[in-house]
Amino acid sequence: MINKKGKRKIVFNGLTYYWFVKKEDNLDLLSIGSEDKLTLLSYRVDQISDKYIHPKITIIQSEKLIPGIYSFFPPLADEVITNHSVRAILNWHSKQSEALEPLG
Repeated sequence: MINKKGKRKIVFNGLTYYWFVKKEDNLDLLSIGSEDKLTLLSYRVDQISDKYIHPKITIIQSEKLIPGIYSFFPPLADEVITNHSVRAILNWHSKQSEALEPLG
């Protein structure tokens, strides 16, 4: 069970996830975790302002993908994180092939 204090809840494909944004090393990071702790994702907020760079997402833990950094496509308006943004990231994660490998 994940600690729910200070986190927002979202239900995606019948599973419960909790998310929050924290500041780390002068960056805002979105953390998303499944209630059972089998899926943990991290996404740097406001990557849309990085010109000519595909946004990246970090898979910390997943039953589907190897931990590492992946290109996130299509880019999403991520200046402000909402349930819609979190749902788009979870949708991306759910559609990835298990054969997909992290960058470099």
